[in-house]
Amino acid sequence: MHAARLHDEVIDAALSCAATLLGMEVVFIGGIDDATFRFERVSGDWPGIVEGGEIDFSTTFCRRMLDGAPPSTADAAVDPAYADTPGRSKFSVTSYVGVPIHDVTGHVIGTLCGIDHDSVPMDGHVVGVLTELAGIVSAHLVAVPEQASLAIRRTPHGWAVGDGDHESSLTSAMVLADLLADDLSLNGRPARPTGEQSELDRLRASIAQLEHALAARVTVEQAIGVLAERLSATPRDAFESLRKVARRGGIRVHDLARDVVRSVTEPTTVLPAELCR
Repeated sequence: MHAARLHDEVIDAALSCAATLLGMEVVFIGGIDDATFRFERVSGDWPGIVEGGEIDFSTTFCRRMLDGAPPSTADAAVDPAYADTPGRSKFSVTSYVGVPIHDVTGHVIGTLCGIDHDSVPMDGHVVGVLTELAGIVSAHLVAVPEQASLAIRRTPHGWAVGDGDHESSLTSAMVLADLLADDLSLNGRPARPTGEQSELDRLRASIAQLEHALAARVTVEQAIGVLAERLSATPRDAFESLRKVARRGGIRVHDLARDVVRSVTEPTTVLPAELCR
């Protein structure tokens, strides 16, 4: 997992959605490294579970789940798939639900899970939404190295900025926060639900918003790369210029970013003077 991205808005939002969805005492993202399980992000309080804490992977519910056990149990003590799990007695867990987080090759790099001292049944729809959230976490954590570096360079996917340091991570977080802001309405952005909605429907809508913002961020970060090189500016200053020009002209940031990227291969593309050479 890309550690620099574990504490930004996307992961916060995904973890918050998971916590609301499950209604369990603790929800966490776990990282798997050889024989070690690490609590990368933790929402909630549980004795013995803290962010950065590590335990033997073989003792965990997640290991059982990845080995083929059902993704959830509401009474681990009598569940034959989980009853003898060392972590059950160590942490006094009654309920567990977990889904894998994969890298781009399909390899499991972690899990998104919830645990509770009481019995909390989970149906298939809830597990399905949790799996979608795990997909968002995966897309955000494992796709970073190709896009986030302060070195401005061309890639097969366009211009890229940065190598994951604090400045580029901050810029990326600013981009995402801007795209998720209520006052922005991106082309094709999923509509916010209206009228009476179930908790599950609201969570699905939140996931759709996150997925769209993640996809839109790629274009905006490519535009930042173009402008940083074109204007001899830092990525952060390039983004501020892009946002300022877009809002002054009443243009969506994402739409203007798409024009900036297009201008690299189509010189006739019309841009505001501030974004030209």
